[in-house]
Amino acid sequence: MPFFTSDDGVRLHYRESGDGPTVVLLHGLTASSRYFQKQIPALAGNFRIIAPDFRGHGESAASSDHLTLPRLAMDLKQLLEEMKITKASFIGWSMGAQVIFEYIKNYSCNDIEKIVVIDMTPRLMKTADWNCGLPGVFSRKQGDFGHEDNLYLLSLMLDNWEVYSRIVAQRILNKSLYNEKMEFSTAADFKGKDDLPWLYEETGKNKACIIAAFWISMAMQDYRPVLPNIAVPCLLTYGTESNYYPPENYEYMQTQIPHSRVVPFAGCGHALHIQDPELFNKEVIKFLQS
Repeated sequence: MPFFTSDDGVRLHYRESGDGPTVVLLHGLTASSRYFQKQIPALAGNFRIIAPDFRGHGESAASSDHLTLPRLAMDLKQLLEEMKITKASFIGWSMGAQVIFEYIKNYSCNDIEKIVVIDMTPRLMKTADWNCGLPGVFSRKQGDFGHEDNLYLLSLMLDNWEVYSRIVAQRILNKSLYNEKMEFSTAADFKGKDDLPWLYEETGKNKACIIAAFWISMAMQDYRPVLPNIAVPCLLTYGTESNYYPPENYEYMQTQIPHSRVVPFAGCGHALHIQDPELFNKEVIKFLQS
């Protein structure tokens, strides 16, 4: 397995496969490069695929500090420099998309060819001027997700990670799997049902304190000002059954990103690339080759 060492001494793992134009796959919080296992073989026939594990995730080591999105963007920059990659397309899922926004904020789009965003918002927290953050499913009051709800979520992470990690794995799937009491059920068939065992396994490997630190960094960010500076083609994808962000989020992003278009994935949740990999891979290859 290939590794590289960041400038602060953290050993970071990445996967590499295929030949052609470089495409970098960036996973979400609590995830790893394994979450792209349905993309790597499909894309490697046309592209050189680089899929890093962010620090504190997957096979990468953690650090006692620097658990922030700016540090993840710096790690990405250093990885590309280490591999002498001067141009690449980025595909970011959830937190991975925020890492792309942070990368553009700090380093511009000069070394980016194209961007694919998978089910993500430029701002997690709902405010008076932003209604496309996390919804009531993440709130103890079943209302808008605000500061008190964020603190409550952090307490759940830190108090019982074993239980909370399973909730995380479940919530990346379809919102229809919850009843009126917000109890999760796998009784019905749904896209991604067969993936639950390995999702539980992979999510459970994480350490609560590391995930909480990254979550705090994510919750603090507002990348709306970055969107107009995305000067490369951008594909915005989302699941119509996602627990996370409303369609209006992607409509807004499309108005702010000059060369962008939106593709919804019917019947999919937050992890649409896992739930409908055949369609996702087809759309991505078409976009990258256009």
